[in-house]
Amino acid sequence: MQDRMAVTITLTSTQDGESVVHTYSGEWFRKERTVYIRYEEPVEGSASPIRTLVRYRKDELLITRRGVVESEQLFVPGEMRRSGYYRSPYTSFQMETATAFIELKGGEKQASAEPPFAIEWQYELWMNEHLSGRFLNRLHIQEEKQ
Repeated sequence: MQDRMAVTITLTSTQDGESVVHTYSGEWFRKERTVYIRYEEPVEGSASPIRTLVRYRKDELLITRRGVVESEQLFVPGEMRRSGYYRSPYTSFQMETATAFIELKGGEKQASAEPPFAIEWQYELWMNEHLSGRFLNRLHIQEEKQ
């Protein structure tokens, strides 16, 4: 069982039937019962990419982004909304997520969240007490081909 590897990440985000797909190269690693996925998002017109860290443990997903855009979103299924934020040079706001589910899907190594696997989660995004949208996301992780 490996604890670190180079991976290809495919993020599919669906809102109102419209899907957007992004693919990144990154790193998957594990520390005890927590899995991390780290990658960089290129920013158009900027030399500095946004560094993204995804932390997954059973029934909890945290996405932190650092760079020209800084944000943090916590996804935990249940009744309660979870606080987060978004900051850029142009705007800043608090946001909340109400998560319907988080599911780990994958191959034979699913229980250990070792690639290949996918994390799917569905949530509502709230900004300033107003529903901004409903999302279904899928983060597919596979070992990078050499």
